[in-house]
Amino acid sequence: MEDVDRIRQLYQETGSCRKVANIMGISRNTVTKYLNKIEDCQNDTGKRIFPSTRNLHRTKPALFDDVVTKIHRYLEENQKKPKKQRLNAHQIFQLLTYTGTEISYSTVKREVRRWKQNTTLRDVCIAQDYESGYRAECDWGRVSLRITEKRSRYSLIVTVLNNSLYRFARVYPNESQTNLFHALIAWFHEIGGVPETLFFDNMKTVVNDASDKVFNERFLQFASHYGFQPHACNPASPQEKGTVEKSVSVIRTAAFGYRDSFSSLKEANEHLAIVLSMINSSPVSHRDLVPIEGLEREKSSFLPLPSMDFCSYDLKYRNVDRYSTVTFERNTYSVPESCKSAMLALKIYEDTIEIVENEAVIATHERLFGRNECSLQIEHYLSTLRNKPGALRSSMVLKKANPCFTLLYLSHYQDKPKEFIRILGLMKETPQKDVVNAIESLLEDGIIPDYESIRLTLNFRKKPVAESFSYPLDVDIPEPNLAVYDEITTGESRNG
Repeated sequence: MEDVDRIRQLYQETGSCRKVANIMGISRNTVTKYLNKIEDCQNDTGKRIFPSTRNLHRTKPALFDDVVTKIHRYLEENQKKPKKQRLNAHQIFQLLTYTGTEISYSTVKREVRRWKQNTTLRDVCIAQDYESGYRAECDWGRVSLRITEKRSRYSLIVTVLNNSLYRFARVYPNESQTNLFHALIAWFHEIGGVPETLFFDNMKTVVNDASDKVFNERFLQFASHYGFQPHACNPASPQEKGTVEKSVSVIRTAAFGYRDSFSSLKEANEHLAIVLSMINSSPVSHRDLVPIEGLEREKSSFLPLPSMDFCSYDLKYRNVDRYSTVTFERNTYSVPESCKSAMLALKIYEDTIEIVENEAVIATHERLFGRNECSLQIEHYLSTLRNKPGALRSSMVLKKANPCFTLLYLSHYQDKPKEFIRILGLMKETPQKDVVNAIESLLEDGIIPDYESIRLTLNFRKKPVAESFSYPLDVDIPEPNLAVYDEITTGESRNG
């Protein structure tokens, strides 16, 4: 009954069943059960807390000195093993029962808990005060956004200067090394320099081996190019970069807590930049200056930016298939039909893909981040369409073309594919944007665009513009002497 009174008393002091259970070393369900019984008795819905016929059957205590010694031996051997291979209390209980020891699991748990409290050192953190321009931290977080009415999870990269607490962030479709480099380069230019050291967790784009802290070779090239010293935190030790861990939470909530729907990823990043500007302009605790002012003070301590930025693209090689496309990350991209190579190089940037043949860029596409999507440029298939005009009607390339071309074909050229393909041929010598503008201009004037009218419109817009010129005002031009002209034409001198 004394234990029940203590449960009631502790619950009145703490207001938490979990805390009462931790203090008394009993199950939280036990605390809840007796609190409910006390409430029933107070409301006259229950007769008594303990039944009148209650008989206690306690097992004989089995925690003798030899059993305690065994448990302690297991726990001491545990300390020499890797964390993920250490025995827990239940496994120690099983080992004891296999050797014939009669003991309950709860008794083993209590002894294990007692041993840990008496022998395990408390984890103590050392407060740090970093000098100006010395240290910065970088980490990824996850954020759920609705882009073009489709909700997906995106990657949020955050960097923070430990001295001034100036924060930077960007949203990307994934945590690729290309996106990491792009974000860090943008951050270096925003703060006007490079901190001396950067701390990361054990992300695969930075560290190949987390246990031995072996850095990725390409990442080391990037760090060497900008001159900073990279550091990787110990595994499962987020407190070693707690500033950026907290910054991820602060920025994610402030930027996307009340708005998470955007028309594009670009709009989401523009919104994020506005929120960051407000955060960096607001006072913070334990700082004399707001972050934006602290950054100005830190700039003099940064390493200078190199004259040229690091080439942050990722180089991949892909085969060209029979549809004149290459595949990357389950998405397909068209290449010109004139391509002769069976394998092409792809320069993967954060938002674009350049396709290279013999060191020359032959196609550029906006990078796709979905699955089973395709980016097809109709000008890559003009010769094939000229030989196979019947393939145009149901082709994927027409469906993926500029809506202006699709509408023109469906409205006026379904029965005249060869004439329509001739119109498309104008893109061989004129940018697609100019051809589209010419078609739209003719449609606005009520004219059905054909090859000749579009070509004339393009030529009219290309007419040369006369350059303006002027003469100096201080130049004297003499009056013409017509007598000289008469002498030249007649061959006679007026004096003769």
